[in-house]
Amino acid sequence: MAATTDPLRRAYRATDGWVHLDIESETDWQRLRSALGEFALANHQWDHHERHPADTGDYLPEFQLDITDDPRFASHQARLANADALSGILSEAFRHHTQREWLELLTARNVPCGATAPAP
Repeated sequence: MAATTDPLRRAYRATDGWVHLDIESETDWQRLRSALGEFALANHQWDHHERHPADTGDYLPEFQLDITDDPRFASHQARLANADALSGILSEAFRHHTQREWLELLTARNVPCGATAPAP
């Protein structure tokens, strides 16, 4: 099913409610990426392999690297052209935390968002 809206201007299901994003600028996008990375690092939730104690370098889960380096999301036009993929990634991220956790983190990082109910 094709996405019918901008993936950065819609609601996503948290564990106990909905969070609506209203990302319009590149600055807001960067803030959202940073917030997503914070939760991913805290939970190690998108890293699908075990790290060996001898591994060097900073721990960066695959999710954060995919969002940061993926050319499908490099610009606003690219994100719109790849709305289905981005919506899927965001849906997966949001489902792991409560509405309150998301709103606290996103608000603290100045990411435009709010609590909402889905459209009927």
